[in-house]
Amino acid sequence: MKLNKILILLFSITLFIIPGCEDENAEAVNEFEVLVEYLEGTDGGYVNNMGSWILGSGVLDADFDYTAYTVFDLRIADDFAASHIDNAVNVTLTSMFDEAASASKPILVTCYSGQSASFAHTLLRLKGYDAYVMKFGMSAYDESLDKWTSNCSDQYATDLVTTASASLPSFDYPELNTGFETAEEILDARISGAITAWGEGLLVTAGDVISNASAYNIMNYWSETDYIGHGHIDGSYQLTPATLKMSENLSAFDPAGGNIFYCYTGQTAAASIAYLTVIGYDVKSIKFGFNNMYWSELPGHKWPNPYSN
Repeated sequence: MKLNKILILLFSITLFIIPGCEDENAEAVNEFEVLVEYLEGTDGGYVNNMGSWILGSGVLDADFDYTAYTVFDLRIADDFAASHIDNAVNVTLTSMFDEAASASKPILVTCYSGQSASFAHTLLRLKGYDAYVMKFGMSAYDESLDKWTSNCSDQYATDLVTTASASLPSFDYPELNTGFETAEEILDARISGAITAWGEGLLVTAGDVISNASAYNIMNYWSETDYIGHGHIDGSYQLTPATLKMSENLSAFDPAGGNIFYCYTGQTAAASIAYLTVIGYDVKSIKFGFNNMYWSELPGHKWPNPYSN
């Protein structure tokens, strides 16, 4: 009888220990890979297939039909109250998801210059919403709201170089630690983190970057022709557009931070860093892009200065 009790006790202990051993030996979820594979899908995902996401309106297109969209305006409440597009909804990066859930039309996002809106629209796209951006933001809607004219300049023309790019660097991917296992849960957690990061400041000035370029991992998001032809920040790398994939150039970003990403106007850069921030990178965009460095050099992709006459 005593022997039977001992055997029963040993059997119970074994049942208790074995599952614990299995848990300890279970392979940890690589959240970065789970999330990026989900977002890339079979075609590289939205950030590599953006298409016609930025729309000219206002002085850029007098016939633009705002009524075809649910307009989200990210400006502060006082500025929105003073002047806004008819039937626009004043939102924040956080509240826009609740509004998007009830939107019956495609979403058109605007802000002061178009850069915050570009960041926001990518977050909406990653959650499956049909979102677009007003080119140049409310600056193109009304002259009194213009933030672009005073920020377009040639002030850094002599600081730029036309040398060929060095080969892209290669780093390990960042580690994500949301505590979740499914791509959808990880995405929600990372979007929340991206919103916080934008609020803390993901825009930098061209002057700050150019004056200390060696401290950064700088990506110029142009073709090689434009990179050499228009000039670029000394030490920056030429990163071909639509190559932000694990199978291509995603490893060029440093998971430790210090990444700078710039384009012509800053809008594509802001849209792209939204994605990069979500998947775990610390990366910033240059305010007003190349327009703030050497505006007159650009034949296109520039603020057209529509209020000059």
